[in-house]
Amino acid sequence: MSGPIGVAVLVAATVMPLPTALASDTPPPPPDRTALVLGGTTVPTPDQAYLDAVRNHFIAPTHPGETIEYIAVTAPMEFWPITGVFRLVWLVIGPQSVWGLNGPGWPDEPLWKLSGLFDRTFDGSVRGGVTNLEDAIAAHPNEALVIYGYSQGAVIANIEKQKLAEQYPEGTEAPDIDFVLSGDPNLPNGGIASRFPGLYVPILDVTSNGPEPTDTQFDTVVITRQYDGASDFPLYPLNLVATANALLGALYLHPYDLEPSLADPGTPPPIHTKTGDTDYYFFETEDLPLFAPLRMIGVPEPLIDVVEPVVKVVVELGYDRTIPPGEPTPARLIPPLNPATVAGDLVDAVGEGITNAAALIGAPKPSAVTHDDLVAPQRTIAREPATTTDRLNAATGPVKSVIGDGRTIGRSARSDNGSHATTARPARKTPVRDAFNNASTDITTVVTKVSDSMKQALSGSADDSDQGGGEGAAR
Repeated sequence: MSGPIGVAVLVAATVMPLPTALASDTPPPPPDRTALVLGGTTVPTPDQAYLDAVRNHFIAPTHPGETIEYIAVTAPMEFWPITGVFRLVWLVIGPQSVWGLNGPGWPDEPLWKLSGLFDRTFDGSVRGGVTNLEDAIAAHPNEALVIYGYSQGAVIANIEKQKLAEQYPEGTEAPDIDFVLSGDPNLPNGGIASRFPGLYVPILDVTSNGPEPTDTQFDTVVITRQYDGASDFPLYPLNLVATANALLGALYLHPYDLEPSLADPGTPPPIHTKTGDTDYYFFETEDLPLFAPLRMIGVPEPLIDVVEPVVKVVVELGYDRTIPPGEPTPARLIPPLNPATVAGDLVDAVGEGITNAAALIGAPKPSAVTHDDLVAPQRTIAREPATTTDRLNAATGPVKSVIGDGRTIGRSARSDNGSHATTARPARKTPVRDAFNNASTDITTVVTKVSDSMKQALSGSADDSDQGGGEGAAR
């Protein structure tokens, strides 16, 4: 029996495949790059959902085709004595994926520590974060890296970038390290640390360390949201409306800086500019943070739409959007206003607000004023547009359209010249519509009177022109 059994064992050993364990012992190929991800204030260690958002929205789109390993960098991310205040506020108004009780904004620490009363100051936290980041870089020697930082994490990343730039000046062989930043306080034109370079706030121990470098060997991408108070602070802070809007933007908009996506930027797409080593992507914001508290307590959106266009024009007077984001621009006192441009923007905004009000109350649309309506009886005007008539029509355009058709509400969209163009979106039904119905007749009457006055003014101008130049024309 032993003979056949031995033969069977030998045959089985010959035909059986080798153990698969030998194949699994082969290590996978190393990644092309390692991403070191920093959180922001209140977020000492990003969790997996945070890493996924950074990967999908920012790093993967800017490093296509690369295999990247994502590693969370633990850093203090504290701001004595208000870290706990930020946690409580953003627990209510921030994204729950970050500041919900199970999110990384609430680390597993005792309540006395979470309060922020025993935290490091901002500058102390940043110094600790730079040390933590350098330890993480040292743990991956000779590897291609990309460093992501948000808010306080962006400050830490920018300090490290400056140190690397000093260590590896232009012309030397530098390590392959990229930077991707969002909610960046060091944005040269807009970051709050760049608006007030060198400013130091005692007691709180906060240093405004100026703009980030853009003349290094390290490629950088910066993502900014309009009206984020940390990265889009007004150039003219004496415009108190713009400053208040930015401060509320730091509370209501800044915590959502992981939401914009370079993979799916939406419409309109972000404005892309480049300065030196840095690509800047600027995402416009439709709604002013200034009205966020009203939206929270349930004020109907159509009612806010009536006043928001005019307020947005005032807010934008606190900025100069012609300056590239990569140009260091400290805060200034008084803007050089162009009265004609400001007046035109305000007229357009008032017209948009009245259109929204008319849509809210369902007012009928009056007939438009045409060239024929403005012709004097004793004079015939050719169909070619006359200069005077065109100018008056341009001026009366907002007036002619202040009463909408009751179906659309105009929303603001930034145009190239800094004014607000109007796009349409469906009006939302609201209980306050009935309260405004009584005002419909009064609004229509006012608009009609304004239109009639302009007709009379143009007719008078035409009469004077005929009296002064009629004989010459006849000749």
